[in-house]
Amino acid sequence: MKKVIMISMTSLASLFLIVSCSDSGGFSSGGTAPTVVEEPESVKTQDLVAPKGFSFNPIEEQRLIVDLSGSLPARAHLSVYSNFSGKDEGEYRVDYGSKIIDVPLANGAVDIEFAIANSLEESVVEIWLYDGSDPQQKKFVVDGTQWEWY
Repeated sequence: MKKVIMISMTSLASLFLIVSCSDSGGFSSGGTAPTVVEEPESVKTQDLVAPKGFSFNPIEEQRLIVDLSGSLPARAHLSVYSNFSGKDEGEYRVDYGSKIIDVPLANGAVDIEFAIANSLEESVVEIWLYDGSDPQQKKFVVDGTQWEWY
């Protein structure tokens, strides 16, 4: 009987090794078709065509004309910001770290050209007076036209 148990245990151990070493678990599932991965067609750089007027230059020239000479004192300062959020009553909260330009106004007027990122959609201009009052603010859309504040 001891010999029968020993043969049975050996047979079971062999069967276990065979089943555990096969990739299908010892059972046939009928097989599956291999997955076909379609490779995208490669395009050479020399074959790329950019639309007419396309530019890789991320910078645009912007012109700002301000003439508030009749309503501003002789000394004032102008700043343009790229990042801001809305605030109560039409005011804006600007991110002072996003200042693009900072120039003095001569008798309440300035005409300046400056570089601006073409990824911007809007910008806020502030005019600061030296009397400690809150700045005057105006939002402009960045669309390639000159900005005017009269």
